[in-house]
This record gives sequence, C-alpha cells and structure tokens, in this order.
Amino acid sequence: MDDVLIGILGNFLGTCFLPALRLSFPPPAHGRSKTLPPLPSIHQSPAAMAPQPRRSSAAPKLSDRGKMRSMLLQAAFHGDHRAFNSLARALDKGRGRLRETVEAVTEEDEEIKGVGVLHLAAGNGKRDMCAYLVEGVRMNIDVVDGSGRTPLIHAIYGEQVDIVKYLLEHGANKDRVDHEGFAPLHSAAGLGYYEIVELLLARGAYTDPITCCGTPLHIAATEGQYRTIKILLDHKADCNKKVNGMTPLYFAVNAASVNCVKLLVEAGAVTNGDCFVTALMDAPKNDSSECLNCFLGVADGWQAPNDNEPVNKNKIAELKSHGKEAVGTKDFLSAAELYSKALGLDPEDVTLFSNRSLCWFHLGKPLLSLLDALECIKKRPDWPKAFYRQSKALMLLKDYKGAGDALLHALRLDPKNAEIKDGLRC
Repeated sequence: MDDVLIGILGNFLGTCFLPALRLSFPPPAHGRSKTLPPLPSIHQSPAAMAPQPRRSSAAPKLSDRGKMRSMLLQAAFHGDHRAFNSLARALDKGRGRLRETVEAVTEEDEEIKGVGVLHLAAGNGKRDMCAYLVEGVRMNIDVVDGSGRTPLIHAIYGEQVDIVKYLLEHGANKDRVDHEGFAPLHSAAGLGYYEIVELLLARGAYTDPITCCGTPLHIAATEGQYRTIKILLDHKADCNKKVNGMTPLYFAVNAASVNCVKLLVEAGAVTNGDCFVTALMDAPKNDSSECLNCFLGVADGWQAPNDNEPVNKNKIAELKSHGKEAVGTKDFLSAAELYSKALGLDPEDVTLFSNRSLCWFHLGKPLLSLLDALECIKKRPDWPKAFYRQSKALMLLKDYKGAGDALLHALRLDPKNAEIKDGLRC
C-alpha cells in the first residue's frame, strides 16, 4: 500500500475517530519510606493504572503515519480487531513483516516510552487481542516497555487475572524483572492481588526475589496485605530475610498491621532482634488496644539477657550516672542509649527499665515506654513506681481507663505517695 493510500486511510480514520490520539499509561509514582529507596507505586487502583486515551490538543501535530500508529495503539487498547488489522496492514505496506511492524509501534511520550500494543491489550484485559498478538502475529510475549516492564507486569497492574493466566500459560517469563529490579511477584504481592500471587507461585515463580525494597514479603508487609502474606508464607517465603537490615516484621509493625504481625510471628519471625525494637521506635502512635496487645504479645523477651557477658558493676554504675546527667539536661535520647547499654550488662536491674521507660515517655515513644514499664511490673510486681510508669505510658496512648487503673494499683501499694495522688487528680 503506497503513501498516498496511507494518507487517505489516515484522514478517514482521523475523521471517524479522535484525531491524533495519544494513550496515557501513568508510570508508577514513587512512594518513599524512611529507611528504603523508592518503591514502584502500588497504591493506585486498577482503574487509575489502566491506560486511558486522551485528546492531545497540546501534543505536537502528528503526520498521517503518526496518526495511524497512535490509532493502532488505541485499537489494541480497546480490542478493536477490525481497526487493528486495517491499520497494521496499512503500516506494513505489503512487506509481509506484520510482527516487525506491530512491535515497532510504541508510545514515544517520555513518561510512557516504549509501551506497545501487547502491553496495552494486557493491561486493559483484552484477551482476544492478546491471543491474536501472541498466537497470530507471533509477537514476543516478553516484549518490554521503556521501564523494562513486560505485558505480564502490565496485566498485573491492571488486576487482569485472566490475562495473567493466559500469558503464563503461553510462556511469559514469571520472574523477569523491570529496570528497577522488581519482579512480577513484587507487584502482585504489594497490590494484594492474591489470585495473581497464587498463579505466579503455582507456575514456579521464585518466592524471595530481592530488590532495593526487599522481597515480595517485605512489600506485602509494608502494605498490610494479610492474605498475600499468608500465601507467600505457605510457599516458604523467608520471614526473617533481611534487606537493608530489616525483616518483613519491621514493616508490619511499622505499619501497625496487627494481623500481619501475628501471622509473621506465628511463621517464626524473630521478635527480639534490633529491627523489631527499631520498628516500635519508628511506629506511629496508635491508640488501638488490639494493636498494642499484639505488640506486647510478640515482644515477649525483647530485652533478652546476655548470659555470656559478666555483670560489671562499676561500668553499670558509670552508665547509670551518665544517664542521670543526660536526663537532667533533658537529653532523653542519649539517656535511653546509656540505659540500654547498662541493660546489656545487667538485664535484671529493674531501675534501668524504669529509667528508660521515663526516657521513652519524653521521647514520645509510648509503646517502648509501656514495654519497659511492664518489664518492671514483671520483675517487681510490688513496686509502685512500675505501675506509675505504666500509667504514664498509657496516658500517652490515650488509654485513660487503663492509666487510671494502674495509678490506683500504685496508690494501693504506696498510699502516701504524693506524686501518685497528683496523677489521680489530673
């Protein structure tokens, strides 16, 4: 077909359809964590992720051939076989290189560079069009866009379960990563598309691929995807895998996801490591008693004794002294660190827990303050100050009834204590 005929066909289609159409497939925006590099956005709904046609009044004017390329992408997106075939044949110009011609048609917009017909059909759930492109045109099923994403990843973003199944059945690479190192399982796990997670794993996808943000289990924990986490754990995902020093439990605690924390702990996640304490320190304030009880339940033994290190009384006394000085200058963070070092030498010293509880309170870390107060109560159940510390932490957590009960218990143990009485008046 010569260029004149292409021009005529282009003008005809440009009259019948939206002129100079451009397809917009929003690239993943990047959410940022305190401790991790940016993640591909896994917060958008399928509707937001699906490519949508738009008028390009601000776009540069396209040639007739450029219009036809855009219309071919549009036809693939909508699954319009009649328009697609006419446009593809016209662009091929009778050379008999349909596959070459079709694969060469991609978006040129910098934001969605390289997105082609199979990506669009897959992301928009057009199974017949996908089948035609894969089985009829014989397109590369793992063709990548400008970000290194395959049609399989586009189908996952669109939550197109049937398309994912079709692509996997026809040989799509289940473990191929994009340019940022994210495998299909990362995307499905973070989005919480558990059916797709199951499909990928059933096809033998590797459970623990690592990218800058961790394994699929790390990302699912970050997003609080309980059902996905359960599936990953059932397929032997490593619940104690560390990436940047953090395990999935860190992110579940940090996200205050009670059920996910419980699930990970039941699967054998270590709860007494530094990353767990760090998660509690980083966790936002949460006045949910259920969430709090979960934290306390899984944190049993979080300050484990070190039996291999002899108690050095002089060193402990020195650390206590420096800690007291730091409290006097309101440097509560330094004081907490000093008391923690002392506890490493003598984890049975209840006054150290009490002092550190005070520091956590002033640092706005009520969960940690409460943990230390409860450790005091556990070691010395008849000590009024332990219950006083508990009440202060509970007040910060807005558990006013619990705080009042703790103060009353403290007062029963020490009826003449003015500080406790003042607390009850407040």
